[in-house]
Amino acid sequence: MNTSGIFITSEHLKSLPKTQQDFLFGILTGAEAAHTATTQPASSAAEVDDLHFVELSPAQAREFYAGCGEKTKKAIDAMVSGSSPKFQVADVAKALGVNAPELRGVWGGLTRRAQTITGDDEAYLVDWSTSEAVYDENGKYADQAGWLTELTYNSFRKALAR
Repeated sequence: MNTSGIFITSEHLKSLPKTQQDFLFGILTGAEAAHTATTQPASSAAEVDDLHFVELSPAQAREFYAGCGEKTKKAIDAMVSGSSPKFQVADVAKALGVNAPELRGVWGGLTRRAQTITGDDEAYLVDWSTSEAVYDENGKYADQAGWLTELTYNSFRKALAR
């Protein structure tokens, strides 16, 4: 009888990216597709980026939030206050009482925190790739749409009891 193995909680399993979940299920079920999906090179930059787009569980979201400063916490609150994982930079800036360009440090802090929590030095919390920046009449950065993953959005809402 083989007594070796691993234990993964369902919460941790749900916090893993979909590709890693599929890989693990493939191993458990003996499916060859899981192995080939992880060993073939990515065909586009978007696929590579998806590997680093953070999927936080509620426990990770609590840990993430607890390690943030007040300004960053207010930004997260504004990001998850809407009805979907999409948010507007202008709304976050308004919640903090600043102009959109003044959030540069917040976005950097969120990225660093995502990398710390996940242990992935390429991790990122916010996806900006499908939206273009909006500039005001003076040519200053004013707005842009950003997204969190569905899991991360729901995890922050649960962690913050929304």
